Amino acid sequence: MPVMLAFHCRVSLRSALPLLIVPAICLIASQARAQSREDEGNDWQVMLGGGAIYSPDFEGSDEYEVQPFPFISVEYRDIAYIRGPEIGVNLIRLKASDDFSIKAGPLARYRRDRKVKRNADLSGLGDVGTAVELGGALAFEYRQAWVRLSLAKDVAGGHDGLVGEGEAGIRFNLSDMLVASASAKASWADKDYMGTYFGVTSAQAARSGLPVYRAESGLKDVGAGLNLSYMLGRNWMVTAVGGYSRLMGDAADAPLVVRYGSLDQWHGGLFVAYRF
Repeated sequence: MPVMLAFHCRVSLRSALPLLIVPAICLIASQARAQSREDEGNDWQVMLGGGAIYSPDFEGSDEYEVQPFPFISVEYRDIAYIRGPEIGVNLIRLKASDDFSIKAGPLARYRRDRKVKRNADLSGLGDVGTAVELGGALAFEYRQAWVRLSLAKDVAGGHDGLVGEGEAGIRFNLSDMLVASASAKASWADKDYMGTYFGVTSAQAARSGLPVYRAESGLKDVGAGLNLSYMLGRNWMVTAVGGYSRLMGDAADAPLVVRYGSLDQWHGGLFVAYRF
């Protein structure tokens, strides 16, 4: 049963929090249909859908909005996957027993830019470019539970940093048609990432009125999420997601967050998908 998780996923979204949402949708869809795929002998699993998401304007913001977006989930056996803007390959697949397995491999993902024009709180800080992050992931799966670690570096000049994330979760089959998953997450970022999104240079301070601030590497946030997925027959699925994360360390102390934002970051969404 494929439980290789993808954490970073942006589909025309402004906040960093949707990176936790879209992959969760793809994951629960994958899990909910994995057994069906095995029973039918299908190598490919493709799900397309769309919905609406409620999330902060930018990472650390206290202003929220609802946005529509599409999502894509494609898997070939348990080897390669596309989940939103993340692509990965499970080069290592070890099955120690019927209940326990280990998977590892490279990944590539896209992190959208942050434009000043999207929110007045960003005035004077300058735009942050698009990031393309390359790295790898390692997942441990035991029955319906999983632990996943990932590490990736931007190679496109967006933030030029290194981001590490960890997640532990469990899936519940509440009925033949209803599946739920709960997870806890934490992320770490180096000084390049933290400086880009939370730091304030002397030039930015002069333009924005915020004090100069140097954000160092460290724990960035911790959070938890809950997903519910209901299967409407063999092909249609409705999913509701919700979650909370709290900024930590230098991200929590950043002037942008202290003056204009919030440590508490909430997100939610409702989505419909079709399996081909």
